[in-house]
Amino acid sequence: MREPEFKVVDPRRRFLLWFVPPLAVFVFGLVMLLVSGHITGPFRSVTVVRALFASKRDFFQDEQVKRILMARGYQVHVTPIGSRDLADKPDLDSYHFVFPSGHVANEHVKTRRAGKHVVPYRPFFTPVVLATFREYAEALKQAGVAKPHDSSEKPLYYNLDMAKFKVLADEDKRWNELGLTNGNRVIVQSPDPCKAYSGATLVGFFATAFGDEPPQSLEAAEKLALDVKPYVDAQGQAGEDMAPKYFVPEGRTHAVIAVIYEHQYIAYQLRQKSVDTERVLLYPTKQHQSTPELISFTPEGDRIGELMMNDPDLRRRAVELGFHSLSWNGESADDFGTYISGRGLPTPPAGEAGRVQLPKAELFERMLDVVGECK
Repeated sequence: MREPEFKVVDPRRRFLLWFVPPLAVFVFGLVMLLVSGHITGPFRSVTVVRALFASKRDFFQDEQVKRILMARGYQVHVTPIGSRDLADKPDLDSYHFVFPSGHVANEHVKTRRAGKHVVPYRPFFTPVVLATFREYAEALKQAGVAKPHDSSEKPLYYNLDMAKFKVLADEDKRWNELGLTNGNRVIVQSPDPCKAYSGATLVGFFATAFGDEPPQSLEAAEKLALDVKPYVDAQGQAGEDMAPKYFVPEGRTHAVIAVIYEHQYIAYQLRQKSVDTERVLLYPTKQHQSTPELISFTPEGDRIGELMMNDPDLRRRAVELGFHSLSWNGESADDFGTYISGRGLPTPPAGEAGRVQLPKAELFERMLDVVGECK
């Protein structure tokens, strides 16, 4: 019989046998990350850019947009504010850029920045629309006020005659007189025209019901504003952004017809598992497109503007969020229609009708003062 043998195992060897395999995996993974460039992301210098935003702040608050900008070395600090308050803010020089929603605020900012660094960029546009629900759009259709944009069984877009809609308001029509159970007046609800550009656009929509030509004098602008004022006042106290109220399940109880931006509707539909055919849009026959300008005050702001115009990932994400992208020469690219149709949405009638001819900035601003009693 052999004597039992005892082996002495070096504890350092046992440790290496346990430690080396996971170390090898770690080293391999580290090498792959370095080769791909992903590992350097957290160690890159990041430039924080401060900006004032009106209604289009949801673009820069999008998580994918944040990640894309971070990968380019930038973080945008968003300060939300209404377009008109933005244009009048006394400390504009403390920001790298601003992003108001419409031409009145755009021009006011540029005027204030006369003689200083100011570079505008126009990366996309979105029409201002009237959002409603199918039964209300169909009631307006039966009343001869709205027409479906296409012949589909459940169209998502309708064309709205503002002059005929004005008649309904003049006659104090209620929805139950148009075949519905709702006894409320036929009105449009919008944000405060003194603060939000979409609310200001409602003033422009109703102004078209009084004629196609915008006023050319201060006196004419004030007279037209007094004519429009009752139709805006009919909603009572104006709120803020109407989209959050419209898109909630109980949206009908908040606003039957709400002024929103088309991109908010498109983005909502793209988030659904299937198309929501109960929520539809009314496009006034005289449309208005909000073309916000990113107005840069600094080289850092310039860089963000250039990325918005050139970066393919940012431009793709803008379309995914419902915006019509623009190129440097101002022409709309065709990627919007291609993308949304590929997702099962019909292309909206943006740009197919006439355009609201808003008055000159100073005259329209005076109209808003009169309608909204802003000052």
